[in-house]
Amino acid sequence: MRCYTIYRFEGDEKYNTIGLQSPFLDDVFRYQYNYIDLVRQGVNLSLEPKEIYKIPFSMHENQYELSYYIGYNNKIGLIEDYEKKGEIKVALHFFSIQECLDISTVLYRLAMFMTSQAKVPFKRISLYRGDDVVGWFYCPMVSKDAAAGNAVLFYQFDVMKYVPAILNNIALDSGNRITKSLPLGHLREFELMFSPQRFIEQIMSFEYLFAKIEPQRAQDSRFSLKNELKFAFNLFPELLSNNENVDDVCKEIKELRRTITHGYAYYYDFKMDTNVEHYIFLLDKLIIKMSLKWVGFSENDISEFRIL
Repeated sequence: MRCYTIYRFEGDEKYNTIGLQSPFLDDVFRYQYNYIDLVRQGVNLSLEPKEIYKIPFSMHENQYELSYYIGYNNKIGLIEDYEKKGEIKVALHFFSIQECLDISTVLYRLAMFMTSQAKVPFKRISLYRGDDVVGWFYCPMVSKDAAAGNAVLFYQFDVMKYVPAILNNIALDSGNRITKSLPLGHLREFELMFSPQRFIEQIMSFEYLFAKIEPQRAQDSRFSLKNELKFAFNLFPELLSNNENVDDVCKEIKELRRTITHGYAYYYDFKMDTNVEHYIFLLDKLIIKMSLKWVGFSENDISEFRIL
């Protein structure tokens, strides 16, 4: 079972909106900073939710709209969820469990990309009919232990400059197979930060993005992984320090991939190899920049984006 719904009352309550609470997207949407600004302006957030952002996006050729709210609905009294911070609401078209799963998947992947983390669970997913909660949506992406702590990284983040384009790209693919949107399988988990498996995932993500950005070069059999890496690093020369030679870096990354995939060496992890750790950090930054280029951001936009 991938997902299920629980209704507040007996019988199937009709719902028309999904509401998602994500500590990670709270950071991205600058919940704390917006909250402080609203309170200083004298806005009473205990009366009704205040819409902070409204972002349209397309999924499965249907138009949706993400609305990010801060505050509480005083009309429903103690039924209100007073533990929530921000909440994302999206009006539904088909009112189906599959549609809820697809929207949850897209927003989960948005949180993954924006925070560069593989695990970004939702705290709660609610089903609304108008302003009333009539049920809840459950799937493996929901966890009671969801907690974030990266708000400071988004202190000066321009939400409306970056999130709409990234969200629309991620929404191009909501299933298991990714053919148009950003790759995310390489994103880090603390326990597997420097694992050989993650390194291979990074190479796969890099080659996927290279094929999107430079399709003609990617189809050229004479263009090896080393040449692809060199081309990409030359697009973003600021990633390498002055004492690093791009040919040497690309050659060593290619050779490491070869020794792993062809069985010339087996690695438990890379935690004792500082050179490989450095290459993993480099690939992380390179993949983020290539992802932003694929989405369509300018060189200046890419340089100003938050890079973890």
